[in-house]
Amino acid sequence: MSTTRTFTVRFATSENDLECCYRLRAEAERWLAANSVEQWTNPQTGRTAIRAAYDAGALYVFADDAGDIVACCSLSGPDPDFWRPWERTEPAIYLYKLIIARSHAGLGLGDAILDWACHRAHQAGAKWLRLDCWKDNTTLQDYYLDRGFTHLDTRTAVGRNSGWLAQRDVHHRTGDQSVVLLDDTLSVPRHQRVFIPGDEHRYDPQG
Repeated sequence: MSTTRTFTVRFATSENDLECCYRLRAEAERWLAANSVEQWTNPQTGRTAIRAAYDAGALYVFADDAGDIVACCSLSGPDPDFWRPWERTEPAIYLYKLIIARSHAGLGLGDAILDWACHRAHQAGAKWLRLDCWKDNTTLQDYYLDRGFTHLDTRTAVGRNSGWLAQRDVHHRTGDQSVVLLDDTLSVPRHQRVFIPGDEHRYDPQG
């Protein structure tokens, strides 16, 4: 019989939350390097991007029953380096910096977070959940394709390694009942739940 795991999602609101997200990023960088995946090789750019999401009020953390942060992500607006002006006017929310602790990999938490992000995008009036990832990381691309994302295009921007663009209908669900997310952000006023920055907002230049 499968065991249900429960996690709480909330906004990152403290320096301690921020430090936990930094540690998740550093762990991911070490794992990628150990597996010869050429991604997230500059720690400072990762910290800068996470800090920007935190300062914008767009950084979410996922905590286990003990209160330990085991995953994070941000929901925000389009990265103007990749999404064309007419695409930026479409009803979409963009997922960035989804990181899960290696201790919780393979448990279905990623699927649950993607389902949650689609639900939040739907709440915000969006039709699509969108993302970009590195052009040569076919393993990550396959991960998203297997979870209902459709590859839209692959684009190049100066100084950027990302550019593989994909989207998923916000009504799509892939997770099962083995992972339950309790959303502590719902007490936040609706208009504050998803931060949509203007074109001046920049993301991880390494991303």
